[in-house]
Amino acid sequence: MQNFDITNLIQAKSDQLNADDLISAPRRIKVTGTSKGNAENPVVINYEGDCGRPFKPCLTVRRIIAHAWGVMTGEWVGKEMLLYCDPTVVYVGKEVGGIRISAISNIEKRIVVSLAKTRGKKVQHTIEVLTIEQKPPYDAAKFDSVFDAMAKKINDGSMTHEQVINKCESTGSLTDEQKKRVRDIGKDSDIEIDEEESESVSDFFNDTEKAS
Repeated sequence: MQNFDITNLIQAKSDQLNADDLISAPRRIKVTGTSKGNAENPVVINYEGDCGRPFKPCLTVRRIIAHAWGVMTGEWVGKEMLLYCDPTVVYVGKEVGGIRISAISNIEKRIVVSLAKTRGKKVQHTIEVLTIEQKPPYDAAKFDSVFDAMAKKINDGSMTHEQVINKCESTGSLTDEQKKRVRDIGKDSDIEIDEEESESVSDFFNDTEKAS
């Protein structure tokens, strides 16, 4: 019997984060940048590990973010939010589901805001405080020693770039440079691991899986 992660196999085929992507579990994202979109999606939010599929918040979510962090999008960078799929979101008169925020960082206390759902009807949104966890730095020497193993996992398709990063960060925080090294790993790289290294590499991945 094989036991493997199907996260990447159930994502909607789209150029943006979708509510369907959050059905199995909420997702915590850290904003890395923003840009102007089009008339339908005027705000585009990039986040760590978006893999070219940014978050394009709807009007309700944009209002919540603006209420929490202000209207200047440059102030959002580095902050975090917890997104989830709300199956009751209505579009063109039908419940189709949509992305909502359950918690957000960099606020002093819980936010409660009433926003229009339909003409003449408002819905109350409660946004909790999202605490940013402070983890110790990931050991630099250990990172270098298992880097080839990370690359092999990515190149053989058994783990994605973000899954490797998440495994590492279950025990310690990676620097931006370390994350970039992982994300720069190419699918066509030829990575080989010596037999002497294989045992320690196996222990590394088993340890991080237990910690996650």
